Amino acid sequence: MTRTRILCLTVAATLGALTGCGQSGGSADSPTYDVAALDVGNYSTVPRDSEASRTALSGPRLEAARIGDATPLPMEIDGKLVFKPTIYWERRITPADPRELPSIDKKEFNDLTQGLVAGWYTRGQRREYSPGSALQMFTLRFTDATQAETAATRIADRQRETLPGEPVTIPGIPAAKAKWSVSKRYLDAQLTKDAMLLLVRVEDPITEPVNTAPLAELAQRAFDKQLEGLKSYTPTPVDQLTSLPIDVDGLLSRTLQMERSPSEKDGGDLSMVLAKHAALHTEFYPGLAKAAFEDAGVDLVAFSDDRVYRTKDKDAAERLIAAFIDQEAKGYKTIDSPPHMPGVKCFDLRDPKGNTYRYPPVCYVAYDRYVARVENKNVQQLYQQAAAQYKLLTQGR
Repeated sequence: MTRTRILCLTVAATLGALTGCGQSGGSADSPTYDVAALDVGNYSTVPRDSEASRTALSGPRLEAARIGDATPLPMEIDGKLVFKPTIYWERRITPADPRELPSIDKKEFNDLTQGLVAGWYTRGQRREYSPGSALQMFTLRFTDATQAETAATRIADRQRETLPGEPVTIPGIPAAKAKWSVSKRYLDAQLTKDAMLLLVRVEDPITEPVNTAPLAELAQRAFDKQLEGLKSYTPTPVDQLTSLPIDVDGLLSRTLQMERSPSEKDGGDLSMVLAKHAALHTEFYPGLAKAAFEDAGVDLVAFSDDRVYRTKDKDAAERLIAAFIDQEAKGYKTIDSPPHMPGVKCFDLRDPKGNTYRYPPVCYVAYDRYVARVENKNVQQLYQQAAAQYKLLTQGR
């Protein structure tokens, strides 16, 4: 029996326990609530005009999401790399959204990557918390091949300055350049293909004795998979980036708007809609999430003040919630549903001394074919947020 089939049976069984419905017979319709009775606090429940948030930063960020959909998951390169280590969902890279490169400080990003259009970052590791092997990948698009080559050279030179290492050959890819840091136990590699620059870091902090051959082979597989994925990516001409749609099928307009602190640097609205594959890069357990997405027919995920997943139908929405609950069971305990919303599944940190950033209070809200994952550190606000998100989902489609 395949892993996916086992998960689907587990989800169905869990759902039966939660809802009192079996695997067959009838629809597992989500309960409906009287929206007039719901306490939404100060949250807006009017669908927003997503296009009103468009700025000069929007086009590159939308292109970055398209690159993300063509970027392989680390677990697709090595089946043991099944954990995502950070709580942050942002993976897009643009000149306005710089990030640390392997062995290079974030402040140097724009100096080393001039001509960057957009890119995507992903990471997977073998263990959830303790040290172990890990793989990082950057897929960066430049305006032309010359700028991609220039960035590759600058990055390699800066890496040698900040973290000297031994040259390593990537088997089967003579154009790739790589080095192994003895002190940090990192293998850093670069490869250009036309206007694309691919960066790979393989980490192996514990294996003794050190053997760089399998690490170079993993880097080779990563490059091969990145190049394979890019065959499905058609670069949007730079002068047409402003024509890329911010919203898809109105999903973002019905997702709670991101709250921003007045002290935050104005980087525009970071809300986005991702296609299924790109969204999997943001999940803590991408292997389990992939099986759950496939079972539920998830095709789009909106990210803003919470996440909204679009599934294939009402039954699928309930199965997706059951899958999420099963994935996170070890960190959570059940708490009451929001007022006037019986049946909404809500959870709080199981261990009072645990990590509230990793396990914040959460509610899963279903409406029709949509699932919202709502998080907030304050339970009262969480309930208001869940009510507001439900009310938003009832409007429109």
